[in-house]
Order: sequence, then structure tokens, then C-alpha cells
Amino acid sequence: MKKIKKLKIVRMGLLVFSFFGNLAYNNIKLMANKNKDLQILAYLAQKHPKASVTVLMKLCYLIDLVNFKRNKEQITGFEYKRYNFGPFDEEIYQRLKELTEKNIISQKQDYTQTGNEYIIYCFNEESNFGFDEISEPEFGIMDEVLDSVNGYGAKALTEIAYKTKPMQALGATLNGGEHLNEKLDMSL
Repeated sequence: MKKIKKLKIVRMGLLVFSFFGNLAYNNIKLMANKNKDLQILAYLAQKHPKASVTVLMKLCYLIDLVNFKRNKEQITGFEYKRYNFGPFDEEIYQRLKELTEKNIISQKQDYTQTGNEYIIYCFNEESNFGFDEISEPEFGIMDEVLDSVNGYGAKALTEIAYKTKPMQALGATLNGGEHLNEKLDMSL
């Protein structure tokens, strides 16, 4: 009887260790994704002349979509949901806040052609911020997407995002309310 109890205790201990070991691994992975997301957003703010939150989110989405088609994984850690203006993850606000607080990017006010005010994020060239979490192939994908949408603003990038397969699979239409907050399937 004692051997059975000891065996159960050992198994329970291994199960607990396995659970917390996986939890620690997942936390490390989330931190790595967060750091990489910060670097990607800073890089995009450096490269795009009018990097609003909408522009940055749509660029991340398009970059992830291209990389997923080629490599079966996203580059960023964002989890895209169908939102009012297309693919979105509210974590972008926290990442941009962190970059701003660390003086890696700054905020600048700009105006649309109709006079509406919005914020543009500008990379601080004096910040000595590194991009060591991003691999060369990932830089290649980012640059390819940036080149293909050279200078497109929020409206054009949103229109492009709505034409992608994950958005079309939901039947999402610009200014429509179909499947709001539903997770997008990047594998389509």
C-alpha cells in the first residue's frame, strides 16, 4: 500500500512540476514576443511616414499574414480580432505606451484632409534602440510589405485588410458589424 501512495505522490509531483514548468516556459515566450513586438512597432514607426495606431496595426497584420502563408507562423505576438476598422489587438496600445514612456518613439499630432486630428508615432533616432529580436528573414518580410504599400495611409491599409481571406471568411465589410471581436483565422 505504501508503494502505491508513494507512486501517486511522485506522479502528482511530476504533474505539478510539468504544469509550472510549462507555465514558466509560456511566460518566457510571452516576454520574448512582447520584446519582439516592441521592436517591430519601433521599426515600422521608423520606416512609415505616417505611422498612426491604425497604420501600425494593419502593417503588423499584413506582415503576419504574409509570414503565416510562407512559414506557418506569425512574426508578432498579436492576436487579431475583427474590430470596427478591421484586424485589431488592443495590446498595441500597451506596446505603444511602453515605447513612448521609454522615449523610443514620440507622438506627433497630424490632421486628415478633412481636418480630423490623429496621432502619428515617430521613431527617436537618438534612442539607440536595437532590433536584435528580429531575424533577417523577418526584416525581409517587413520590408517587402512596406515596399508593397509604400506610403499608404490608414484608410488604404484598412481597405486592403478587409480584402484578406481571414476577414472575408467572416463576411466582414467596411463599416459593418459582422462578427465583431471574433478571432481571425490566419491560416486561411
